[in-house]
Amino acid sequence: MSAFAAALAAVHADTNIGTPADFRRPPGSWVPARVVLSRPADAMGGLGGLGGLGGLGTRAGSLAATIVAGDITPLEPQRGDEVLLNGTVHRVDDAERDPLGLSWRLILAEA
Repeated sequence: MSAFAAALAAVHADTNIGTPADFRRPPGSWVPARVVLSRPADAMGGLGGLGGLGGLGTRAGSLAATIVAGDITPLEPQRGDEVLLNGTVHRVDDAERDPLGLSWRLILAEA
């Protein structure tokens, strides 16, 4: 395990930062995972990423969840997948893998 993978696992496992969640591709079964949640405030659709090309398109107030890729292997998140948080199902609007391939950043909407 690389230092980056170990740090990512430690952050997600920390009960002050990571949150228990379940992930699935409907109609499949739920897979337990941990996520780190955030609320992007000012991203503009299609203006993320390097040099303003590509990247996640978010809207103010949307919910983002970072999930460790190994927790949901062999699935690669895509639009329409679902994340269950505190009894509420959220639909994945967009997903982007980090450059090292260790995690996914999911933009979520309530289903």
